[in-house]
Amino acid sequence: MANIFQKLIPYRSPLELLSEHSKLCAKAANLMYTAVEKYLNNTSVDDLSKEVDALEHAADQLKLQLRNIYSKLKWTYFNKADFLEILHNVDSIIDLTDDVVKVLTINRIDHVPEDIKAPVQELTDTVRKSVEHMDVIIQELKTVVESGFAPKEIEKEDQGVETVEAEERSSDKLGLELGKKLFAKKNEMNPVDIMFLNNVVILLMRIEDRAKNVVERIRMITHS
Repeated sequence: MANIFQKLIPYRSPLELLSEHSKLCAKAANLMYTAVEKYLNNTSVDDLSKEVDALEHAADQLKLQLRNIYSKLKWTYFNKADFLEILHNVDSIIDLTDDVVKVLTINRIDHVPEDIKAPVQELTDTVRKSVEHMDVIIQELKTVVESGFAPKEIEKEDQGVETVEAEERSSDKLGLELGKKLFAKKNEMNPVDIMFLNNVVILLMRIEDRAKNVVERIRMITHS
């Protein structure tokens, strides 16, 4: 009988594991911010890359546990497709974060122009904050569920979603402006370096996009 209940009610709930995964994303995003800052100041980021890689590996283990648990549950608070879509996007965030830091170990740019440094750092900061805000929304999702989807708790979630959506619009604008600035320097900078930095910008914008996808899916769940 005990084994039956263990299968129906796992020791750690999917929401707890998702929350842990999300915390790893936020931690990785902060390390990524530090890595970009160091890179722009001509400092090696190899150690930070190893740290983020370790976080990504830990997140992969949680993802496997979550998929295994969710496949066996007989009853859940959410539609399985919705939950797995959230998990997919959260996992993509830490994968992309790992990609950003790894990319920074490949090519060294001797001199990044100051008018490029500042917006790259600003974009990275916006993305980091968006991932942190997404993490808060995921942590609060458990409270929403435990409250029986109380309107007051749902309202808090909605405010967080609006914050992430505003940050996503901001990062889109920053990324576009940064791309224009980079390619305007085609006669000043090494073309390889321009393409390299533009690739970093694209990866950062993808992280922001995944964070927006997560919070929008959560809003759909809490309002269904």
